[in-house]
Parts: sequence; C-alpha cells; structure tokens
Amino acid sequence: DPHREYSLPWQSGMTGIGYDPKKVGYELDSVDKLFTDPKLKGKVTLLTEMADTMGLVMLSNGDDPSHVTQKSWDAAKAKIQKAVKSGQIRQFTGNDYAPLLANGSIYACFAWSGDMVQLQADHPGLKWLAPKTGAMIWTDNMLIPKGGNVYGASVLADWFYIPKIAAEVEDYVNYICPVLGADKVLAKSDPAVAKNPLIFPPASLLAKTHQFDGNALNNQKYKQDFQHLIGA
Repeated sequence: DPHREYSLPWQSGMTGIGYDPKKVGYELDSVDKLFTDPKLKGKVTLLTEMADTMGLVMLSNGDDPSHVTQKSWDAAKAKIQKAVKSGQIRQFTGNDYAPLLANGSIYACFAWSGDMVQLQADHPGLKWLAPKTGAMIWTDNMLIPKGGNVYGASVLADWFYIPKIAAEVEDYVNYICPVLGADKVLAKSDPAVAKNPLIFPPASLLAKTHQFDGNALNNQKYKQDFQHLIGA
C-alpha cells in the first residue's frame, strides 16, 4: 500500500538489547558482546522473528538489513549457528523473554522497546538500548481488507488519530506513537510517558534504526532457512 490508501500505522516499535545491568555489570550496547562474553553464556535469548534477529546480527556484521544479499544472510546465519552450538545462546523466544529477564533466568536478550517499557514498570532496573551498530524498527498497521467497509474503517482509523485518543492508547500500549500531538496531551496527564524516549523517540534515536528488506522477509527459502536455524 505505497500511498497509504488502505492502511495507517497503528504502533511502531524498535528492536534492540534488553538487559539487567546488575547481572551484566556494564552498559550492554553491543550485539557482539551477547555472542562472545563468557559471563553471558547460556543467559542470552534471541527472537523468533526473522527480521528482528537477522536484522540486528546483520548490522553487527556491518551489513545493511534493508538490502539483504545471500552473502549477508549467510554471514548472519553462521554467526548465530556458532553461538547456538557453543551454548552462548540459550533459546529463541517471542515476548516470553520478559519473565525470564525479570526473574534473572537470562541476563540479556534481543527485545522490543514497548515490552521493555512495560517490564520496567515493575522492574525499573532493567534497561533497553539500541546497539551501537544500529537497531531495527517496524510498524504494525491498521488495514482495510478487500471487501471491507472502507468508510467505516476509515472513520475508526481517523478516530484513533485524534491526539487525545492516541494519548489514551499510548498510556496503555507503550510502543511508538504515530500521532503528532499525543505527547503534548500526555505531558499534562502522564508526563513520564510523554518524556519516555522509547515511546516518543528523538530524531537521534530514530537515526540509529533500520527497516528489514521486504523482499527478503517474503523469501520462502530465507523463511525456511530461519525456521531451521531457530529449531522450529
């Protein structure tokens, strides 16, 4: 939907490193550290989402995840395979890394920004960082399906784009808000959310983010390759 005729962003999120500073002992902004630090062996999880895990590893290799090549794919796959075989990587998860990080079963993981905001509410010591080599960014969308009620769907989508309504959504969801002005509403009702850089990221943080190659994401061979890699 290149002209956004039948869709609107609902929420965006960043994928980076979530970790427990007390367990790690230093500022963890390096994907390579996750893969090599003996202190973290068996205490690291990666994500079952191909774009997130392969994207972050490609960036750590100096490759561009928005333009995946067979060479960059193979390099990232080999790096992950080595870390899994050595026991450095404990497992691959969805957002079930959250309780593992909270209870100390793992020390660090590939994590989604909004999950970490919610996790920090009960565990304020936990941190999320964009790796120094770059983070991933993605968007969940509101879509009008073929045959759907275009008028009704558009009215509902527009309603969610009213800053006051978007602010109420953000107060609950905690991912990146697509609506201009929502932060100004929240500055009065919930300033902590309005000032949270993971919910309203500054340009300096967004500049570190990258989108994953859409063609690679829909490549059947890559999808099968990744499922085999994570043991699915």
